[in-house]
Amino acid sequence: MYEKSLVLNHNDFFATEWSVPEIKSEKDYGIIELEEAKNFFSNKELNKFRINKFEEYKRLGFPKWKRAKLNGFDPIKYISDFNALISENLISLNDMDNDGMKILNEMDFDGSHRKFLLMTDTFFNAGYYLHTKENQEDEIYAFEALIDNKNPLYDLGVINLEENSKATLIRFVKSKGSSSRIASLRGKLKENSELTLINVNLYNNDISTDNMFFDIGKKAKLTLYDINIGGKITAPHIVVRMAQENGNVNVYPYYLSQESEVIDMFYLIRYYAPETFGHILGHGVLMDESRVIFRGNLDIKKGAKNADAGEQDFNLVLSNKAKVMAYPSLYVDENEVNAGHAASVGSIEEDKLYYMMTRGYSKNDAKKEIASGIFEPAISFINKYNSKIAGELNDVIQKRFDREFSNS
Repeated sequence: MYEKSLVLNHNDFFATEWSVPEIKSEKDYGIIELEEAKNFFSNKELNKFRINKFEEYKRLGFPKWKRAKLNGFDPIKYISDFNALISENLISLNDMDNDGMKILNEMDFDGSHRKFLLMTDTFFNAGYYLHTKENQEDEIYAFEALIDNKNPLYDLGVINLEENSKATLIRFVKSKGSSSRIASLRGKLKENSELTLINVNLYNNDISTDNMFFDIGKKAKLTLYDINIGGKITAPHIVVRMAQENGNVNVYPYYLSQESEVIDMFYLIRYYAPETFGHILGHGVLMDESRVIFRGNLDIKKGAKNADAGEQDFNLVLSNKAKVMAYPSLYVDENEVNAGHAASVGSIEEDKLYYMMTRGYSKNDAKKEIASGIFEPAISFINKYNSKIAGELNDVIQKRFDREFSNS
């Protein structure tokens, strides 16, 4: 199963596909780093997987992204063991079973760029396997990592939800200093299973890209909160495949950028089966000279009768130097569907400010309250599962707004 980010053909018509320029790096990883990685993870099948991916990896250069101001990439010194924290109910990659290896081998995709996806697949230095039992009640799993300027993180995750099971996974990554995080996550949700994924990324990094691919089974449900705060270049890339009927997917991106940060997001839901439901609802705030690129793609294939596809993206811009590029895209090859998309960009409305100021708020406090309120639904949702992470997320958001509104 190889799920391409874009399928540029319709009936007998084919579009020309843009080839992203690539730049080779003299600091790129090679056979020495591969051997170091293999020595740390002893699973033989996993190391076969690494070797296969390395053959393709070494032929590619790093991308040049004009939109995100990325001009290639120089990896920092490789470390084979990243000391991430995983909850006891997560399985080590060394102990992953044959079903997990099958998911890893069969679920392939482009990622934000093929080089970055292969980088994690080849040189992962942290990771986990989440495998539920049939009929399992909801259980909370957690992966936490703190990145500093000496430790690049390449984390690999595999999720295998058995029939009629439920799981909640919290992925929480934060950083101090400047480093990089390249991640990949593959998840297979079998019939009538439910996954809640809370993805919180608090960055102060050079680059972070998080590549995810989910396969949604019959009557299976995915709820995903993808929260990205900061980072020089942050590039989440999430692909969802619904090839069986009655799949249900809700994706909630939240993002906050300041200074010259760039957040380049890509979300794709592809509908193959009838009676599938997939919606994307994004919210973000931009400050200073930051830039946000929001690409949401709803791709309804022939045969996905009565699919329900929706996408909305709301942006609050607090600086006339900040820039939003929103590209909501809808591809429809089936007549009997319900589909729509929308995007908005705006500033704080004067009537809202006036309303709050008549109730005792100063102008700056009113602005902060309005901007902070955008993130309140996400913080409240996370707080139900982990109050510590919800608190840390709220603290980072408040500090950013304190800086913004104390200077205005």
